Amino acid sequence: MASPTQTTPATPPPKDEFDLLVFWMQHQRKVIAIASLLAVALLVFLAAEFLRIQKLTGSARALSTATDETALRKVLSDYPGTAAAGEAHLLLAERLRKAGKLDEAATTLRAFIDKSPEHPLISGAWTSLAATQEMQGKTDEALSTYQRVSTSFSTSFSAPVALLGQARIFKQKGKTEDARRIYDQVINQFPETLFSGLASRENQLLKK
Repeated sequence: MASPTQTTPATPPPKDEFDLLVFWMQHQRKVIAIASLLAVALLVFLAAEFLRIQKLTGSARALSTATDETALRKVLSDYPGTAAAGEAHLLLAERLRKAGKLDEAATTLRAFIDKSPEHPLISGAWTSLAATQEMQGKTDEALSTYQRVSTSFSTSFSAPVALLGQARIFKQKGKTEDARRIYDQVINQFPETLFSGLASRENQLLKK
């Protein structure tokens, strides 16, 4: 008996292969346009980055040579928004405060706070403002500003300074228990630091 005839499975038709030349001929204008846009975008980015680095370098150099009020004000006007400008605000305010120009110092600090609320040194600006207000005799305003620092920037380098400022004002107002509470907070929150040592000493003086 003859065996059934064996049939070979049909071979599927070959898929169309990608032809780079055909693709180029069909889309060369789009490819060239996209490539041009990418090249322009890259050039713009590189130019902006170059200018940014130049600005940062120039601002740092200008700040390093600023030894008086005039030079510090020039840093502020020439390099607004830079880290150096933020530091220049604080240095200028400190010079004005030492010169007894308390109103100008406060204005300088408020300008910095308003223009650069996200600056890395912003907690220092608020603390400096509180110290200026304290020197102006505006103890209630200073206390409020110190409290803002210790709550809004509780993990910053300014927090213990602000807490000690609050305790000092409470002590001046005769609010001994409030002052002691703040000193205890400094001791507990910032143990084994200079601030903790200062708070401990002040606490001992209050107990006497």
